[in-house]
Amino acid sequence: MLNRIKNIRQQLTSAERRVADWVIENPNSVINRTLADIASVVDVSEPTIVRFCRSIGTSGFRDFKTRLTQHLAVTEHVVHADVSAEDDAEQIIAKVIGRSVKELIGVQQRLNASAVEKVVEALISVSRIDFYGIGASGFVVADAQNKFFRLGIPCNAYNDSPTILQAASITNPEYAVVVVSKTGSSKTVIEAAQTAVALGAKVIAITSPGSALADIAPQNLLVDINEDTGLYTPMSSRLAQLAVLDTLQVAVALRMGDRGQHSLDKTKQILSSTAKRQRR
Repeated sequence: MLNRIKNIRQQLTSAERRVADWVIENPNSVINRTLADIASVVDVSEPTIVRFCRSIGTSGFRDFKTRLTQHLAVTEHVVHADVSAEDDAEQIIAKVIGRSVKELIGVQQRLNASAVEKVVEALISVSRIDFYGIGASGFVVADAQNKFFRLGIPCNAYNDSPTILQAASITNPEYAVVVVSKTGSSKTVIEAAQTAVALGAKVIAITSPGSALADIAPQNLLVDINEDTGLYTPMSSRLAQLAVLDTLQVAVALRMGDRGQHSLDKTKQILSSTAKRQRR
């Protein structure tokens, strides 16, 4: 929740930014204060605070307080700190896995169910799904393609700039394009998304709130992970992206009903038969 506020701060009005700055500095104080209390402390109107709550993706002040409370509870109960050269194996386990657990719980709490339902509707309405991702996100889209094709849906994963741009140039309204990017700032994915949108494809972004990619894609599943991918290989953000795509794959399979189950059964039978032959 606090990461989301920081990420979209520059998009807020000046009055809303004052609310954002106060919340970031005093998150625990928000829990026990009323709408009128906060308006008085920050010196803004009560409607401004309500608008701030809606701008960051909550339905209102009560929903905002509930989500912030959940966020703070998770943060307080999970060990998290940057690893250092002095850490032993036990400390590294606690920090790396603890951070991932915390971030995944946060994704679960923040992922918009209505947005997921709309994306599932888009994915089951097309004849083909393409996945785009660069760098660490390239491995994520490869995993997604490996799972979605088992539903009998023609799909491909592209993870290098020339191929992504070429693939985008031949999309059409029968395509769904799922673009995965932690930062949402890669020139390749931005250009590819713009091209696919212009050609009528159903473009879905799995990215950070407030990113350039989120502004371009008509549909977004926002993954708000506070991770310095400029210094470290993405860990928590990669797991979060995988979790979101797994959620979509399961939801699509359920919506497809017997057709999806039949395809899954066929692929499992082939794998089982292959394994038996190899053991002989």
